[in-house]
Amino acid sequence: MANFLFLHGSWHGAWCWHKVLPRMQAAGHHAMAIDLPGRGRSPAHPYAVSLGRMVRAAEATLAPFGKTTVVVRSRYGIVASSLAERAPDKIARTIYLASFMLPHGKRVLDYLPDRDSLLARRVDISRLALWDWLQPEVYRDALYADCSPDDITLARALLVREPLRPALARLTLTDARYGRVPRAYIRLTQDKAVSLSLQDRLLSETKVDRVESIDASHSAYFSQPDALVATILKLVR
Repeated sequence: MANFLFLHGSWHGAWCWHKVLPRMQAAGHHAMAIDLPGRGRSPAHPYAVSLGRMVRAAEATLAPFGKTTVVVRSRYGIVASSLAERAPDKIARTIYLASFMLPHGKRVLDYLPDRDSLLARRVDISRLALWDWLQPEVYRDALYADCSPDDITLARALLVREPLRPALARLTLTDARYGRVPRAYIRLTQDKAVSLSLQDRLLSETKVDRVESIDASHSAYFSQPDALVATILKLVR
């Protein structure tokens, strides 16, 4: 039995993995998802949420014995990368799912706007309260293009404002720590949020040992959970 930790992306919470976790468990693995600070069962004011606070919250859930495979979505590739730098001996592999896998010294804002993304110019930002928020009229097309009406209704009820400070943070990553944790990437070829062109740019800037692709939009955990789980398990064999 392997250990897996699933990290959500912007505006979401642990709930977005609700189809994936039981499938991972049915395959004989220990799998959990957490709410990063500022949402769900981990409430916090956006101005109080830093990248470091997110990383410490994720570190606290790593398996106490053995290693954990971290699967991360979208913006919070930066949490998984920083976690690998902080606790390399506790992580078996990081799997980035159409995620911001950034090099040392970079920040999320260095890659925005993503001109091939439907999110461009559709994210409202409060510089005073330090949050950002996707305009609801683009939820379906940008995030859930191949998802069921039930999935979209669930998401509309649960999406929250996103703490802005982590996107401003420049990553500190070293070969001696982050560099020794194996990395893999899953491309989502129909993604209109983190565009395929951006995914491929990220892959050109940071080396991984394995790459797989799924013909899905941004939320493959809703639309294709079986294919996603099969791909994750393929990457850890």
